[in-house]
Amino acid sequence: MRDWTKLCARVAHGVLFGSAVVAVCGGCSTSGSFPAGATGSGDGTASAGFDVAATDATGQSETVGGPRSDAITGDTTPAPDVAPDAAIGDATGDAGVADATGADADGPKDAAADGPDVDFDLLDPPDAGAEVAADTAAPPSKGLEVVFAHTSSQLYKLEKNAFALVGNFAFTKNAGQVTDIALDDDGNLFAVTFNDVFACDKAIAKCTWLASLPQSFNGLTFVPKDVVLPGKPALIGVANSGEWNLIEVNGNTAKVTKLGAYGGFTSSGDAFSVAKVGTYATVKAGVLAFSDKLVQVDPATGAVLKTVGDTGVSDLWGVAWSAGVLYGFASSGKVYALDIATGKASTVPGLLVPNGVSWWGAGVSTRAAL
Repeated sequence: MRDWTKLCARVAHGVLFGSAVVAVCGGCSTSGSFPAGATGSGDGTASAGFDVAATDATGQSETVGGPRSDAITGDTTPAPDVAPDAAIGDATGDAGVADATGADADGPKDAAADGPDVDFDLLDPPDAGAEVAADTAAPPSKGLEVVFAHTSSQLYKLEKNAFALVGNFAFTKNAGQVTDIALDDDGNLFAVTFNDVFACDKAIAKCTWLASLPQSFNGLTFVPKDVVLPGKPALIGVANSGEWNLIEVNGNTAKVTKLGAYGGFTSSGDAFSVAKVGTYATVKAGVLAFSDKLVQVDPATGAVLKTVGDTGVSDLWGVAWSAGVLYGFASSGKVYALDIATGKASTVPGLLVPNGVSWWGAGVSTRAAL
């Protein structure tokens, strides 16, 4: 996820801005597994590092490896096929995973494949005058505490101190670069690109188009039910400016309502809201600020309740909480543990991190702590 300085840097690498944002590198991908003997660590070091080639929509490739620079180059080597009939589209909506030569690596896919089995009414606004039902939900099933993280084109799962590649994001239409993800009370995964909102199958990263967005967001989270919407969780989009917006999908239309803003801060790239833990975000205190700050916010308005502290690192584009650890995902590819009392970032002992990735976001269910 990106603040505006990162978005400007990305223009030079093939992302054009006009009345809409068009991502021309949506098909770039990262290696789905470590080569023999290659592992990464939470501080970005590796016992057997490797360089990888990133390819843009023109067919040009460049070698990247290690921590990323401010100009995001996209993902790395082609990933394995993730589903028999999933379609990886480029910015024009064409199907197929492009390799470095421009050829289709996996052959054409069926872009009309069935989407994930999720409740699409979840994002609909509540009926006028509807009574809020008593909370009779069963305890969360195993798996709601699992953290998901992503690059611009691939979804990963963090479990047992190691990352597993779920697959390349596949879209039923309007393929693009994923700027952030969020998981609701039941663990259903939603994603936004610069232009659209999707419901995704978190088992295979297949995303069903829901609606076009009237503006772009570099942060995305659900807040628990009854905080903003009676009886259901609410999907919140965070703008670069720090605005806190409710996203409601009705049919094929996304309605965006401003609820508030951080005030005095811009969005570094993400926020999370977990019941019994709270709602937190990574922010910047001015365009020239080097490191991000961790703040606690009001989930109903986005207003900053408390500045927790300086993290000591920059460009934390993803945050997620699980099993007592607040994870911070940096665009450099490093993953940190953030002290929820001070904001300070530190390495995560024993964490195996894929080499050569650039994290764009992360998410966990609002019920991860229950």
